[in-house]
Amino acid sequence: MEAAAERMVTDCTSMTGRIYLTALVIGFALFPPSPGTAGYDCKAATEPSSEDIAVRSDNVCFYLADLHRAINPQGELRLLFPGCLALAAPLLLFRLKREGFSDCRALMTADGLFLSATR
Repeated sequence: MEAAAERMVTDCTSMTGRIYLTALVIGFALFPPSPGTAGYDCKAATEPSSEDIAVRSDNVCFYLADLHRAINPQGELRLLFPGCLALAAPLLLFRLKREGFSDCRALMTADGLFLSATR
């Protein structure tokens, strides 16, 4: 049991996992899927809150299909892509500006790539 838990932790933070997440983010930032085909991979429905939304690799398609899903009640978009490489930042900023967001920022943190913008 402990070995499986340790393997899951190292898989999420491994370089292969980081490259995979970065490739997903880049692909969906450049070629967004249609919002109707992107499903959220979670049993519980979530409402956007004032906190940052951590986007896992299985939910990248959901949030990048329609960025308005991640806007909180204050009109801010705050997404954290844990483990994502900084290579995806310019493409995400391009996508945000193209969709009409302002005050767009991408910041590389210890947790991953943090993306913020206002509507």
